[in-house]
Parts: sequence; structure tokens; C-alpha cells
Amino acid sequence: MTTSELRLKKTVEKHYKRFMVGDWVRITVETEDGFTEHHYGPIENFRKHNGNHYRRNVAQPYAAFLHPEYTRSHVVPLAELVEEREDFEIITEFSIVHKDGPQHNYGVYQCLGQHGSYPPPANVMVIHKMSGRKKRFCNACNTAKYRVRFAEEALHYQRNCKQTILELRANPILLAGPTAEPGRSWDETPADEYRSWAETFPWLVPGPAADMYAKWKENQHETATA
Repeated sequence: MTTSELRLKKTVEKHYKRFMVGDWVRITVETEDGFTEHHYGPIENFRKHNGNHYRRNVAQPYAAFLHPEYTRSHVVPLAELVEEREDFEIITEFSIVHKDGPQHNYGVYQCLGQHGSYPPPANVMVIHKMSGRKKRFCNACNTAKYRVRFAEEALHYQRNCKQTILELRANPILLAGPTAEPGRSWDETPADEYRSWAETFPWLVPGPAADMYAKWKENQHETATA
């Protein structure tokens, strides 16, 4: 890198303001029971290294204060914050947004924002990267507020499924147990119940259990085609 390029880089870094008050960001919280949770909230103000307020505006604040809805208040260094937008993939191509759309609505999905009885057609498909879940919004509802609500649904699922996750962490082979006899789908085994859960919440399955389940499905396929 040349001297002029270095000088330009330092100038940009000196005056670049990464976040502003009101920006929605994500923080990562490690819980006492060994779970990683993603929490979101708008930046309320900026703080010093010791957590105190600045007396005046500064060009390069150290940390931000925010109060996510589902956890306590936090003072987090700016370097550890993630813009909420980075947790989502947003697709705008009509043919993809409305692929396999409902026939009763001429193949067009409606916005899942708050519109009352007559929501407008969706303009975008929002994919939560961590869970892979999808929602469709109109342009007016494709905001940080609605995207964050969508992400927080994944957090609720994780909290509600903690016992199952802990059981699979301790014993991944639970996913590879015997299945119900053919024609007796109503008589599910405990392993069947774990596998049904894993199909519904694949992003919550612990790594070793996910590997075990993948091997089990591969063996089932080989047995069926033998």
C-alpha cells in the first residue's frame, strides 16, 4: 500500500462513524446454561471505556448502550456490535419472492406486517440466516423493527426447546434410535419424536446430534434402496 493510500485509509478511519444513535444492532449473549443468544435493540447513547457518558459528542465513541427487549441493559464496545441487517438475506426478485404462491390469491403472497384485513402484496422475502426461516414483507414493512421481531421468534423457539437441546447435547444417539413399525405412525418411539423435532428446528440441533441424524438418514435411505 502506497503512502497516499495509507494516508487516505487513516483519514477515512478517523472520520468514519460506524453507528449512530437509533441504529438497530445485534449483540451476542452467552447464558449461564451454555446457550448463545442473539438480542437486538436500538442504540440509545454512546459510552466511554468505563461505561460512563461522554460530556460532548465524539467522533469515535468506544461503546454503545442499548436495552434489548428480552435481556438486561448492556454497554457493548462498538467493535462487538453487528448491524441487524447483516443477519438477514433480502430477496427482491418477484419470481423468487412469489414462487409457489397461493392459488387463491393468484399466486401472490401477501405482506406479513400489520395491515389489518387487507394486506398488500409482498415485495421482498426476508431470510433469517441463522435459522433459515422466511417471511415476506411489503417495502413499507421491510424495516429493522419487523426484521428484529422475526429474528426474536427464533430466540423464543430456542428458549422453549432448551430441555430437548440439552438432552441431545448429552446423548446425540437419541436421534438414531428405533422407529415405529410400518403402518403404526401413531405409535411413535421417543427417537421418532426427537427426529420430528429435528426436522422442525434443524438450526437448533447440536452439532454431534446433527451429524448422528444425518448418518441415520443416510443408512435409512441405503436400506430402503437395497
